[in-house]
Amino acid sequence: MKIILKLAFALSLMFLGCNISAQSISSFGPEKFRFAISEDKKPQIIDVRTKAEFDAEHIDGAINIDINKIDFQKRINKKIKKDRIVYVYCRTGARSLRAAKILSNLEFPRIYNLEGGLEAWKKQSYPVKKRNSKGNL
Repeated sequence: MKIILKLAFALSLMFLGCNISAQSISSFGPEKFRFAISEDKKPQIIDVRTKAEFDAEHIDGAINIDINKIDFQKRINKKIKKDRIVYVYCRTGARSLRAAKILSNLEFPRIYNLEGGLEAWKKQSYPVKKRNSKGNL
């Protein structure tokens, strides 16, 4: 009986821990994501796509930290401040949600993920910085 109680207690703590970390991540559609960025005086916007994807087009003010690079966590800790909201996006939302979970595990308290990613953003006709025909942004 004691073993069952200990196991139940351990499982409840595990689920409680999962809920606490999940609370730091909020997923917003493009309209709310854009509004949040516009209200933030110095938004920390992270594009977690590849450099080539980022160079082709990105949300103005974003920095590129590729989720698939081995030094992702190191670059996050070096470039992103924990005391401010972190806005994260990718092409469709899958990589950014994975990145948001990593940020949460790194104890970033407020993470806003763009649901549907840059594709959803563009469907709303929101602006992106694009490379021109000469290769310049």
